[in-house]
Amino acid sequence: MSYSRFYLVFLILISSFSYTAKAEFELNLNKGLAAYLEKDYTAAVKFLEVALSENPDSPTANHILGVSLVRLNNYEESIKYLEKAKSLDSNIKGIHLDLGTAYLDAGKLKPALNEFEEAVRREPSGIALYNLGYTQYKLGNYEEAIDSLDKAAKLDSDIAAQAHYYSGLSRYRLPEYEAAKLDFQSVRDLKPGTDLAGSAQEYLDAISRVTKKYYGAVSAGVQYDDNVVLEPDEVEIADQGDVRGVFYLNLGYKPYLKPDAVIGGDYRAFFSFHNDLENFNVQDHRFKLFGEKRTVVGEKPVSFNLEYFYDLVLVDGSPADNLFSQTHSLRPRAFVRWSNITSTEFSYQVRYDNFDDFPERDAVNNNFTLAQIFRLREGRLQLKPGFNFSINSADDVQGRRNFDYTAPEVFVEGLAFLPYGLTVFTDAHYFREDYYNDPFDRVDNQVGVRVVVSKKLYSIFSLDLGYQHISNISDSDVPGPEPFDYSRNIFSATFSARF
Repeated sequence: MSYSRFYLVFLILISSFSYTAKAEFELNLNKGLAAYLEKDYTAAVKFLEVALSENPDSPTANHILGVSLVRLNNYEESIKYLEKAKSLDSNIKGIHLDLGTAYLDAGKLKPALNEFEEAVRREPSGIALYNLGYTQYKLGNYEEAIDSLDKAAKLDSDIAAQAHYYSGLSRYRLPEYEAAKLDFQSVRDLKPGTDLAGSAQEYLDAISRVTKKYYGAVSAGVQYDDNVVLEPDEVEIADQGDVRGVFYLNLGYKPYLKPDAVIGGDYRAFFSFHNDLENFNVQDHRFKLFGEKRTVVGEKPVSFNLEYFYDLVLVDGSPADNLFSQTHSLRPRAFVRWSNITSTEFSYQVRYDNFDDFPERDAVNNNFTLAQIFRLREGRLQLKPGFNFSINSADDVQGRRNFDYTAPEVFVEGLAFLPYGLTVFTDAHYFREDYYNDPFDRVDNQVGVRVVVSKKLYSIFSLDLGYQHISNISDSDVPGPEPFDYSRNIFSATFSARF
């Protein structure tokens, strides 16, 4: 066979192979597109991967495969294909929006922001503006987020409720409470009866509380305590359960109330009335003065708080009428918001305790607290783990035991806003209280947990159900059974009105 004839046969074979490969590529691409349109994303991925093995430089196959992987929550893999599709053809319709979505779902906010900005520049659709605004909100760029989200709400009625919700959150963070109220009211009107509307109502309630000059709460209920603890003048545990009625009152006034500063005061009272053990009845009165200033330091929102407390505790009898203790406290605190998800609390409290009949308990107590606050699921779940260190410097009284101690403590608090008007608060703590000047070398290790479930009944009314457990494991050289060991379980049901 001559060279020219051989070459002609070679060209025919190559052309036939190329035609067959192209046909196979087109077939798998079309199958992948069909599966994608039918929302069968797993099948779409299978066909499109085969198509790309035959033509890896197809912008369309890379694009649709990337979007299918986004639908399957495989964000890191999707980014690889979407980036390649963009590099092959940056004019593919929707490529910047889709790549931005993949970045956003993967938690890569800065690249997502760039893609959404380009998507809006090319085609300022409602969904592009919404995604841009949501990303700006997640980055803490609240003023920019408001501008994008307001435009999105006007352009696309299908996402107006979500746009108003995050615009409201952005205004709430600034804080621009009156404008935020309008956004949350729009969410409530557009999506009545949904979880989104329920969350918007919770923020409306929160705004109502923080913008009121006058506020208050009244609660009444019943508790069962399976171990009413410690006669004040004895070291033994009462070790007796009892039912008690409880009553709470809280009244407050903020004479100076601005978006960036608050000065006010309030009064809180707690009363308990035991069924059998009247000697354990308590009245606890607290008077508080407080101030708060919000500002920006190094582009981070910071708030400074200063609180003064005076506590007066009465015990014994019905009603309790014997002075037990008086306490003065001063607590400066600072909160630094690093993002719309995380904040840090720095706190110091100095407290002076004065006991009427127990001068050995008179003490200066210093508390140092460091806590991290996480606001998840747009603030519907809040977690607060932290560490506290307490130093108690008590008076030395001849013939009496010394109450100096150090107490490192770890704790975690949680708050969840659930559907159907349910709110769940929980906390847990562990501390080691070392009475280092005690002649009996007393050391207490205490573990406690508490859960309170609150159900909103109507407007200002709610029902609170609570459970608390405390275990105090004590070690000392006191002869006989360890007198400071105890365990308590407290069950409560309280009806409240908050106004």
